[in-house]
Amino acid sequence: MIKITNLYKIYNENKQNEFTALNNINLDIQEAQTIIIRGKSGSGKSTLLSIIAGLCKPTSGDIIIENENIAKLPDINISNFRNEKIGFIFQSFNLISGLNTFENVMAPLVLKKIDKNQFEKQVTQALKIANIEHKKEQKVENLSGGEKQRCSIARALVMNPSIILADEPTANLDKANSLIFIEMLKKFKELKKTVIVATHDCLFDNLEFVDRYIDIKDAKIE
Repeated sequence: MIKITNLYKIYNENKQNEFTALNNINLDIQEAQTIIIRGKSGSGKSTLLSIIAGLCKPTSGDIIIENENIAKLPDINISNFRNEKIGFIFQSFNLISGLNTFENVMAPLVLKKIDKNQFEKQVTQALKIANIEHKKEQKVENLSGGEKQRCSIARALVMNPSIILADEPTANLDKANSLIFIEMLKKFKELKKTVIVATHDCLFDNLEFVDRYIDIKDAKIE
């Protein structure tokens, strides 16, 4: 499903302030696995997630996702690939202020040529899975932190992606809402999504449904 080979990410290469964010990462992730990437802030886990999502390019190395080397794709192709294959749950939610929950969730569908009934069906299904349908007409700035997270989850699901990535998803949540998110991961498992979570939250430790834990320290997999 995902194969990462000899991956490096170096910022300010060949300059005095050169910084290696990822150092020779090699990783295989199978379809429908739930993976937790653990590490302290600055360890490289969020950079790795961003590269898998195609949000930034590696300095060198390959990222093969469903037989496509996204490290070699032009930006426009990466954007299309990400929109169709990957749902990303951001730490800061990244919702569009001034729009309601339904409008935020439908945003990834705007450029797709689908009829209105299918459009509404996909948004409604995503809202139901994320348990936020009852707030579909609420402006997102008026949602609680947990509700914003669920809206972000629904948006990540609306294109029915095969891969779900979550970057520090509980960083802005209290413990109760963090536990709700962990329950949501079980739903992703039932939906046979490939899930990768980057976190340093100890609530994610020793979860029975997680297939694999990966620890990163100082830009390397331990």
